[in-house]
Amino acid sequence: MNGNKIELWHVPSPGSELAEKLEEMGLDANDLAARMGYTPKAVNDILQGNSRITPDVAIMLEMITEIPAIYWLRRQMSFDEFLSRERIKASLSDQSLWKKSFPSEINVRDWVQYNKGDEKSLMPLLKFFAVASPQAWDSYYKDAKLKVAFRISLADVKDPYATSAWIRRGEILADRDPMEKQEQISVRKRLKAALPEIVAFAAANKVRPKSKKRITYWTPEAEVVDDCMTGLQALCRKIGIRVLFVQNFKSSPVHGMYRWYKNVPLIQLHDRFEKRVTMWFTFFHELAHVMYHGKKGICLQNIEITHNFPEKEDEANCFAQKCMVDAGFKM
Repeated sequence: MNGNKIELWHVPSPGSELAEKLEEMGLDANDLAARMGYTPKAVNDILQGNSRITPDVAIMLEMITEIPAIYWLRRQMSFDEFLSRERIKASLSDQSLWKKSFPSEINVRDWVQYNKGDEKSLMPLLKFFAVASPQAWDSYYKDAKLKVAFRISLADVKDPYATSAWIRRGEILADRDPMEKQEQISVRKRLKAALPEIVAFAAANKVRPKSKKRITYWTPEAEVVDDCMTGLQALCRKIGIRVLFVQNFKSSPVHGMYRWYKNVPLIQLHDRFEKRVTMWFTFFHELAHVMYHGKKGICLQNIEITHNFPEKEDEANCFAQKCMVDAGFKM
């Protein structure tokens, strides 16, 4: 057992269990065939696991063995699932290079959960990304099917594997704490009214507090987020904007991202900026997209990606600079 998950190394066919029941009842395959109106060969195929137990067969077995049909159907379903998992694992065994393309930090951070015996399997990584195969990952993240505000491709990013993991981690964290769906116009109105409060909060939090604990690149996110960051999250949540702090990777040092995720505006930031001034500028840049660019804007800061609307990036920079000056930062 692993938590509430049962690790199935091998699942016997329901036919083997049926054979044991027949022996207990003092029957053989010929007896069962006669009672079912089947040929001995058809019954032997069931006993050997070569034929599935269908609903009709399950009902027949219920009448003969007095074991409910649903039991036999569930046993067949468990066996089918076991066989399918084994087939999928076998098909993924020759695609191990795909797994090696992702930064090793993913495993150290426990973003991907491995059960005992799963360490070499691709399936936990596929579950992390919520895709069915490496080919599906390519299609979603590299072939312009990634829905980040509008569909974009990470194919031209220096390290699309690390970048995709950073984006996906934000989705997982967002799903753990759902927010109500937002209307674009009402969010803008609330943001406009709350902007002076946000700027004042930035003015009161210009310097990152010194930590008594040495923060390394391997330190978990939860141990890095401080009162300023949680305060900003709470302040933005009141106006319908989600703010997340997610550790990035050395090979993909993305600073921030703006998108609408499940009809909620999302600002995702790197969690360990060396200087607070950089964090605030990145935040206000992304906030500008919420204010002016609605659901059709996108921003992935500090990585090599072609923006479809460079004029919107310029507008966001101007907005961020004004907010920073109003907060008392020297620009």
